Amino acid sequence: MKKIICNTLKDQVYDALFSDIINGVYPTDTILTEKFLMEKYSVSRAPIREALTQLTGTYILSSIPRQGYKILQPSQQKLLEIIKFRSALESSFLESYCIYIDESWVKELRAICADYTNCPTNDFMAHWHYNCQFHLKLFSIYGNHYAYKLLEDALNIQTIFFVQKKHSVTMDLHLALVDYLEKGEIATAVTILKADIENLLLPAIAPTPVDQNSK
Repeated sequence: MKKIICNTLKDQVYDALFSDIINGVYPTDTILTEKFLMEKYSVSRAPIREALTQLTGTYILSSIPRQGYKILQPSQQKLLEIIKFRSALESSFLESYCIYIDESWVKELRAICADYTNCPTNDFMAHWHYNCQFHLKLFSIYGNHYAYKLLEDALNIQTIFFVQKKHSVTMDLHLALVDYLEKGEIATAVTILKADIENLLLPAIAPTPVDQNSK
């Protein structure tokens, strides 16, 4: 039994449940119920319900009336859309708000790259964690909380897929990006950022036209 005791109970329940989901603790066909999760994490119904609501809102879980919650499996089309969204969002913010990146931010970004380098080569989850941490740290510089939350949600959805498929990520382009930011060569830095994000594009995925009747 995994017991959670802390001041921010809902956040800790969310983190524990999300971690279990992305690490494959629950088979993909598992139906999660409030009662089961209350017993597993030794907490009351309220923080469980709040965490489930948050995970449903970020497309990690799907609510099944009178049954429980099912883990969503993102389609390749959804992943393509997320990567294209991230590429447009992150590169446009970098181009527009690069003036806020100072020496202290560059130092923090380099520290994340160093932490990544020190990870065991077979620790995929740690590699992906530092990849997400790098992108979120860079984006946090701009001070736009709404856009930051959108990026965080997009990375959460990607996490499930990339952990399951054991895709690899690298910090090489991150280091190059930081180098060019330090030099003040923003156009090159933006190009590198786009390349880093779009390296995660899956091969042979053709865009699907949006069904206007489904809106």
